[in-house]
Amino acid sequence: MLAMVQLLAQNNLFLLCFSVLIFDIPRYTLSLASLALFGLRRRRDRVSAHSPSVSVIIPTFNGGSGLAPSIASLHRQALRPLEIIVVDDGSTDETRAVAERARAQGLVNMVICHGTRCGRSAAINAAARFASGDLLLTVDADTVFEPTAVAHLAGVFADPRVAGASCNIAISNQHDSLWSGLQSVEYLMSISAGRSILDVVDAIACLSGACSMYRRDVFLQQGGLDVGPGEDLEYSLRLRRLGYVIRFVPEAWAETIGPTSAISLLRQRARWDRDALRIRFMMYGELSLFHPFERLADTLQRLDFILFDLIPTLSLPFYLIYIILLFGDQAALFLASIYFVLLWLSIFNMGLAFVMFNRSVGLFGLGAALIFPLYQGIYLKCARFFSYSSEIIFATSRHDDFVPPRVRRALFGDRT
Repeated sequence: MLAMVQLLAQNNLFLLCFSVLIFDIPRYTLSLASLALFGLRRRRDRVSAHSPSVSVIIPTFNGGSGLAPSIASLHRQALRPLEIIVVDDGSTDETRAVAERARAQGLVNMVICHGTRCGRSAAINAAARFASGDLLLTVDADTVFEPTAVAHLAGVFADPRVAGASCNIAISNQHDSLWSGLQSVEYLMSISAGRSILDVVDAIACLSGACSMYRRDVFLQQGGLDVGPGEDLEYSLRLRRLGYVIRFVPEAWAETIGPTSAISLLRQRARWDRDALRIRFMMYGELSLFHPFERLADTLQRLDFILFDLIPTLSLPFYLIYIILLFGDQAALFLASIYFVLLWLSIFNMGLAFVMFNRSVGLFGLGAALIFPLYQGIYLKCARFFSYSSEIIFATSRHDDFVPPRVRRALFGDRT
């Protein structure tokens, strides 16, 4: 198999390089190697004497089962929150009872209940009007923090240019299924490694919905989050356009629950991918390679998406057809050779990430790593191709059920 790759490298170096680009893995190799060689991940002391007050907002729709552990982790923080506000966004489970019980015990300062579901953005925006802290920390109900996470996040706001920051995320239920195990490896590569190197060049494009911190005065001045789909990405790009800096803080760790089935995972990623395409290209016009008067950091964050995400995804089916036409009966052997190379790169990436970020995905994660190139390079990329295609042709993000129907009707009128 390696002989075929070597032969291709001698005769068609461009095709070999494009093969590697298509399947993603080397992107994280470059990120991890850069961080390891130059020590860029530790270029700033994230925790400082700057100790602003933090208001925590937990918006939740039917998230009662994860609410208590999330609240408990916030009370174990080295930098204790000034207040915790829970917003029950029209839940039909035990969310309100859990939240009210926590308030009665003094663990929560305020509970806001929406009679009908208004959406995550509306829930956060409503709570922000009552918050009094210098910073707002928005948290999904299934997010659990390590004890120093809030302090690390708050530390970067000593820089007055910073208006938002997000933390490092791990999958808490990685042993529940093969899919959650694969996500634990994916998060270590794409979030821990990928965003660390992007933070170095100020090219972070999206503050994570699971846990992000905002400067409260800027948040209120901007009217809060957009109520349409993809609100976390939209607000992040809005801050960038306004000249603010947004940060990724790799030392601030939180865990969240990942989808455990192939279908639920596909639904989650389809929503993320459709929203990303609509917001980046329809709302912010980021398709062109260069914008006049644009900062270099903004150009880098756009090119990262275009060159390492959009182009490989849309090229994948045409690439596979070309390989079949070029190699004929030997096409499968060539792809197996490429997979063999990518597998070794993937194992190298995981080992380096374990050392750099002091995290382990365990034996189950190591087993999942054996099929990670297939998951990352084929499964997710095919899913992303269909998501992008459906958004381009049918504008399917307008029908996103993550946004309540009445909000979609108000935004898009008769087109929903």
